[in-house]
Amino acid sequence: MSGRRPIVLVAVSAFALSACSSVPDAPPPTLTSAPVSTSAPARKKIDYTKPGTKLKIGEKALVPFTTDSSPVGAVGITVTRIDRGTEAEVAKMNLGDDLAGLVPFYVQYTVSNETGDDFSAAHVIGVSGLLKDGSEGWMSLPVDAPKCHSDSTLDFTAKGAAYGGCEMELVFPGATVTGAKYDDNSFAWLAKGTDYREHPIVWQP
Repeated sequence: MSGRRPIVLVAVSAFALSACSSVPDAPPPTLTSAPVSTSAPARKKIDYTKPGTKLKIGEKALVPFTTDSSPVGAVGITVTRIDRGTEAEVAKMNLGDDLAGLVPFYVQYTVSNETGDDFSAAHVIGVSGLLKDGSEGWMSLPVDAPKCHSDSTLDFTAKGAAYGGCEMELVFPGATVTGAKYDDNSFAWLAKGTDYREHPIVWQP
């Protein structure tokens, strides 16, 4: 249904008859309409997670997100668990001889649509694993493997919709990935105070 208000037609006519005289013709009809607002309602301010925030595994961060067809909104990122893999799993992925002998850790997380914007066909980037001392692993890779799979986002269009994501962190034998970080700053110019590159959001047990 159109958002326009109905146009009101106001016709003013007066005819007075008497035995001796008549009044002038009535003025022509006047077309009037109420003003129509063309501005969309203002979006409520979103309380994004501050850069440098420390979270526990299982806690949600709220970060800005948008696509070419949507306004800047918000998604929630929750690191749910970190699973250790084996060197044999890396070998089966055929990633090259340079990665032989490295141990994979799978950072599992969920992404939720917090503002109900159309985020279909778009994935969050910027999640990676961290060692116990807070340093990075040797390499972080998005992969599609039995233990590290990211769901489709074609239906990521309604508030509350969610998908599962995974990032593989490769480390040298003996090292252990215990946490994760989010350090994407792609939308910092749209949402002031959300530059996570220098001060990532961090998850640790």
